[in-house]
Amino acid sequence: MLLTVLWFNSVKIQYILQSIYYVVFLICLFFETAFYSLFKTQFSASAIFIALETNIAEAKEFLQFYIDTPIILFFGSLTCCLFLFFRNKSSFFNLILLSKKKKFLAGGFFIVILVTLKVTKLIVPNFPYLLFKASYEYYDEQKKMQAFHIDKPVGSFVNVEHKTKNKQATYVLIIGESTNKNHLGVYGYYRQTTPNIEKRRKDILIYDNVISSHAYTIGSLKEALTLNNFKKQEEASIIQLMNQAGFKTFWLSNQRPIGPFESLVTKISKASNVYNYTNSAISGSTTPYDEVLLPYLEKALRDPAPKKFVVLHILGTHLKYKDRFPEKFKKFTKKPKSKFNSALALSRRNDYDNAILYNDYIIEQVIKKVEQKNESSYVFYFADHGEEMYEVRDFAGHLDDNPTKGMFEIPFLLWQSDKFKAENKLHIDLKRPYVLDDFIHSLADLSQIDFTGKKNDKSIFSEKFIPKTRIIGENLDFDNYDWESNEE
Repeated sequence: MLLTVLWFNSVKIQYILQSIYYVVFLICLFFETAFYSLFKTQFSASAIFIALETNIAEAKEFLQFYIDTPIILFFGSLTCCLFLFFRNKSSFFNLILLSKKKKFLAGGFFIVILVTLKVTKLIVPNFPYLLFKASYEYYDEQKKMQAFHIDKPVGSFVNVEHKTKNKQATYVLIIGESTNKNHLGVYGYYRQTTPNIEKRRKDILIYDNVISSHAYTIGSLKEALTLNNFKKQEEASIIQLMNQAGFKTFWLSNQRPIGPFESLVTKISKASNVYNYTNSAISGSTTPYDEVLLPYLEKALRDPAPKKFVVLHILGTHLKYKDRFPEKFKKFTKKPKSKFNSALALSRRNDYDNAILYNDYIIEQVIKKVEQKNESSYVFYFADHGEEMYEVRDFAGHLDDNPTKGMFEIPFLLWQSDKFKAENKLHIDLKRPYVLDDFIHSLADLSQIDFTGKKNDKSIFSEKFIPKTRIIGENLDFDNYDWESNEE
């Protein structure tokens, strides 16, 4: 970009441009280097989408979780470079003496470089290019999303029918956050992080081979909670489906509702008859524990509507893990089993396991409250995506780029009341390979709801289920991907 300085004869303009370019260069250098240091991969569009969906409080948590001494020192060194650059005038160079012909050639060379980078696609990992391109695509997607009317009570479903003969029903869906199934005791983890689920094991269906389609919330839930994954002209959500099936719908969330824009999940929630967001934390605030949702659940369960569908969107095991559970759930404090034994890795694993333990408590409290109604009901729990937790890499977190299996392997649990079991005969195969982007068909099948376009071969509960290639993240085949190549 320094070649563009040649187009101007004014020394003042040259100095201004050089200053701007140098500042931009240092900013890009910092973000690209820090990102690669943390995630061992280059910046991508998905990473920028996540940033644009993040609010101030989440950004603060991210920085507190990931920023370490080397990154701080690197930032300090770049700041010193910037200071020295502006202090020493000899840092600037004056190209005013170049002839017009040479300036023209330099300008042409600049254009040739840009075209070459574009044609060879070498420009794709370039941070400034990627930032502007991804930001434009994100804003354009936000505009397009308005046309889907996903926040309206009625969607594009046709011929919706709830087939059950029971006039009263209560269905509850718990959407977890950042929960790797391999840290749950009921999935074979060496620590008993799920004592309540373990006690109910005979009453809970524990699916063992379910994955998310993305390793970040918006990407995963965008596909899990909608009919067409926004790949067709019309779109509709699980809330609109339940509305049209005659249910009174509730969305109870301990997630923060917005980033710079209303997120897709926020829009979906607004189609509910009742929606409550308990987490209004801003920068410097402490987020509430998930039990804050329980009084809202009790109120929803007392609602006189004969048929109710309640979604609880919990914080679950979202970083910072140590902020996700009360002190009394701090059970795991000894050194955990891990091939990465830094103090940070060990403390984070303990915090994560304690957060899983508290997550187990929340699920149990929800089941207890629904169970007391003594009617046809279920409690369905899954996590939006998993988490790498120092299993195969010296890292905690999640991202579609440079993934690990743990970022996608999620718990998938179903509790059913006796009355629900008596009325609904599911085809049970707990080993079925399943991916969340077909979830709406499974939810409809489980809830005995028909609609035009429903596909039982996509339902994990149907005898007609047909396994498919499970595509995740940036178009990777989960079952055939070389996971060992991504291990440290």
